[in-house]
Amino acid sequence: MNKAPKKKKAKGLGRGLDALIPAAHMDQSTSSLSPIPETTPSDPSLGVLMHLNPEMIKPNPRQPRKYFNEEALEELAESVKNDGVQEPLIVRKVGDSYEIVCGERRCRAAVMAGLETVPVICRPIADQEMLKFGIIENIQREDLNAIELAQAYKELMDEYEWTQEELSREVGKKRATVTNTLRLLQLPEGIQQQVADGLLSMGHARALLSLASTTEQLALARRIISQGLSVRQAEQMVSQRSENKKRPSRQKAEKEPHIKDLEERLRRSLGTKVNVKPTDQEKGTIEIAYFSLDDLDRLLDCMIR
Repeated sequence: MNKAPKKKKAKGLGRGLDALIPAAHMDQSTSSLSPIPETTPSDPSLGVLMHLNPEMIKPNPRQPRKYFNEEALEELAESVKNDGVQEPLIVRKVGDSYEIVCGERRCRAAVMAGLETVPVICRPIADQEMLKFGIIENIQREDLNAIELAQAYKELMDEYEWTQEELSREVGKKRATVTNTLRLLQLPEGIQQQVADGLLSMGHARALLSLASTTEQLALARRIISQGLSVRQAEQMVSQRSENKKRPSRQKAEKEPHIKDLEERLRRSLGTKVNVKPTDQEKGTIEIAYFSLDDLDRLLDCMIR
């Protein structure tokens, strides 16, 4: 199968909407209720500016953002009601309807504000590019929570068969930042949800990743939330646990003198290492070491003669 993205390099997502919409070359048709003009623009790929009813625009099925803060949406709706939608949505035509590529928050806010029309730019966007274009404005505005961003990064890597190095270049982020974000997907689903809900920060999540077991991660996550621990405090707790594991275990209790004497007598008699392990005052086991089959035969001869 041909790898289309390998042949056609994606524009850097970190450059923002200007990389997606060259405004200076935009064909602008601004009738308040206009559909896409029947006349073809000089360069259709640049898109056509028009106005559409926000309630009739379908959401992006590849929208990387899963959670929309209602309070923030209400604030945006109030702003939109007073000043209108200042930046056009990006849409594509699917059959007889339109589908959002970028700008779902603005569309939702426009519906809440009761606007009859919003400015949109209609562009011919392929299905495989919907996720890539849908993530642009979210990365630029830092609107995605850490888990949504990690999931979007993984989808991009899977869909375009990018390495982490290629992904970091495409999204305009440092390789280490991309790697640390993707590592969040190694956390248990419950902790991922707590990060998505804002109960745990990215810093907390990175500290939890340093713990070896899921049980430890879940236990510390509960403690961070219940006690309101800072990232620094969580890091210190993880560090303390690591130090405790590195400390040597306490030396075994010293054997009774008569047990040590018995071991020494057996060693001299059998000519090999002997370990006497009492389990209580009257019972125990004796371990006799041998180092070859011939040595075993020798020991057996000593014990049964």
